[in-house]
Amino acid sequence: MKTKTILSFVVLAALAGCQSGPIDVLYKEDSTRAERQQAYDQCFIQALKDVPQNMVTEVTGGYSVPGVIDCNTDGENTICGEVGGYTTPVSSYSYDTNEKLRNRVINRCLADKGFSTIERPICESRNERAAYSLLPTQPNAAQIACVAGQSFDPN
Repeated sequence: MKTKTILSFVVLAALAGCQSGPIDVLYKEDSTRAERQQAYDQCFIQALKDVPQNMVTEVTGGYSVPGVIDCNTDGENTICGEVGGYTTPVSSYSYDTNEKLRNRVINRCLADKGFSTIERPICESRNERAAYSLLPTQPNAAQIACVAGQSFDPN
């Protein structure tokens, strides 16, 4: 019985640790969600034109250390096998070398349109998140205690 109680406590503690901290939110007083989305999309598209993706793939690993061949003879039969040795598999990952520059271009474009970013925590209660989501426009930054999530969809 104690094991179940301890396990439950560990699971709840782990879940509590999963709550995210403050997030950056696109901000412009009196802007609607649609206006923020449109501004971001326009800046993102322009930044992709100005700073296109440059995908690079790096490959690491992929080597093998041979083992020792060991043979055993039993009468007329000889059986051989490799003992020891190992192989490290090839691993690779890809990344965009222009991503950081493109993000700076996006941020500069948004700033030119009057947007900035503010850092706010995600609202803890469902009612707080719903209240923020129902706002027709963003109030003054000082009046935003928490947010429901991103103020636009970056995907």
